[in-house]
Amino acid sequence: MLSLKNRRVAIFAEGRFGPTTSKVATSYLRYCHPDCVAVIDSRLAGQDVGAVIGYGHGIPIVESLDAALERRPDVFMIGVGLFSNALPVEWRSQIVMALKRGMDVVSGLHFRIAGDPEFKTIASTSGSRIWDTKEPPEELVTSAARVGPLDNYIIHTVGSDCRVGKKTTALEITHAACGKGFNAGFAATGQSGIYISGSGVAVDAVPADFIAGVSEALVLQNAPHHDWIVVEGQGSISHPAYSGVTLGLLHGAMPHALILCHEAGLQHHKDWPQVPLRPLNELIALYEQLASHLRPAKVVGLSVNCASLGKAEATDYVHQIEEETGLPATDVIYFGADRLVDALARHRQHLPEKLAA
Repeated sequence: MLSLKNRRVAIFAEGRFGPTTSKVATSYLRYCHPDCVAVIDSRLAGQDVGAVIGYGHGIPIVESLDAALERRPDVFMIGVGLFSNALPVEWRSQIVMALKRGMDVVSGLHFRIAGDPEFKTIASTSGSRIWDTKEPPEELVTSAARVGPLDNYIIHTVGSDCRVGKKTTALEITHAACGKGFNAGFAATGQSGIYISGSGVAVDAVPADFIAGVSEALVLQNAPHHDWIVVEGQGSISHPAYSGVTLGLLHGAMPHALILCHEAGLQHHKDWPQVPLRPLNELIALYEQLASHLRPAKVVGLSVNCASLGKAEATDYVHQIEEETGLPATDVIYFGADRLVDALARHRQHLPEKLAA
């Protein structure tokens, strides 16, 4: 695993850079923009990153890696995801250029850069390192409820859909909890979370039998270092394509508390317009029921992604969600995560005395 801290990163997002079309890039930029020297997308070349996504001001968008080289990048990060394990042919020349220049290449694609003969040969000559973040751990075991005896407080972000803010919510809760004096740690389960935090496992690349076991291992790895462990969620339990990884995480992490993440105005599952979202109260009951197979877990609040709304509209929408569910809610970017941290702290006090102390 490579450290990206204090590196000079060029993010490749050709044809896709934007708030909803390049999740890896935009997530990384929200928390690590000082380390990014350029974003590559020929459609938007000449624009400023901040003008496109609202943060990361001062970072230029350029047409190609060649145009980015004057800013002396030493990491080439692929900042978009794909819905298959094939590498677009037109991307190869950019990856080849990065490797020939001795840049480290970081990829969260299901296609393994390091396993490609051409890329492997060039890297061995130039000294470049390749980090395929979707490579599962070498040791894989099934879960065995080993999290159960821990005294740590385990929190898990779950979603009404994919790409609704589960990672951002987990990071913001971790930061806010630390600010309130709690010893909280973030457990990354996806590639952008790994880039931001420097550790974790991309569980969507783990063989299905072992997703719960890897999730369990992540909690166990964090347990000696943090009282609160905030586990990043993936997918949605009701999403036709991604429910498997969601359930594996839920059962492996064995959380005490859940935060349900939702996107304002969303009516259907993304990429599945024929499948409407389930009502929030139905999802709350479903997540709690599925988690309870191992131990009780309660949804204690909602994180509402209101990026499509202005701040005044977001205030009204969050209040509407609170009235609908009877639970505290917030947009963690507009209003911060303190409301959720306070709800989590209150919930912890009702858990067994050993844990709540």
